[in-house]
Amino acid sequence: MKTGAHILVIDDNAEARLLLKEILEGKGFAVFEAVDGQEALEVLERTLIHLAIVDLDMPRVNGLQFTRRAKAGYPQLPVIMVTAYSQFYSPAEILAAGVDAFLQKPLDLARLLKAIEQL
Repeated sequence: MKTGAHILVIDDNAEARLLLKEILEGKGFAVFEAVDGQEALEVLERTLIHLAIVDLDMPRVNGLQFTRRAKAGYPQLPVIMVTAYSQFYSPAEILAAGVDAFLQKPLDLARLLKAIEQL
């Protein structure tokens, strides 16, 4: 992912969004935010997004639902799923939604940045 790319951070936790936003903007990315999958889908309709980083467990539209819907409309959009609750979902279920990378919370920032670089 090139510097200046538009990254959408989707998480219902405001502190998590702010932390990712600060880190990613510090690396030269333009960061957009959404509090859940529904808001994120609305952002996709009006903004060019190059990559989405999405929390799994959110109200209204969770990360898996967001990923399925986003990939239906934007099949080339890379999605990185992050969660602290992976034990409630099988890896097969997560990958079947179209997720390109999956990371556990708390996030290892080096692994996140490497995943972004590879996508």
